[in-house]
Amino acid sequence: MGEYIGLDVSLKETAISVRRDGKRIWRGKCPSDPSLIAEVVRERA
Repeated sequence: MGEYIGLDVSLKETAISVRRDGKRIWRGKCPSDPSLIAEVVRERA
């Protein structure tokens, strides 16, 4: 398997889930700004 990132986007906040080999390795939230989402994904994935 690989690494998968799930995003649940709303106007104010985005929930982010990172899975590796079927197991969740990180879950969190950040403001729904594309640059902030990209930064969180780079740090965690």
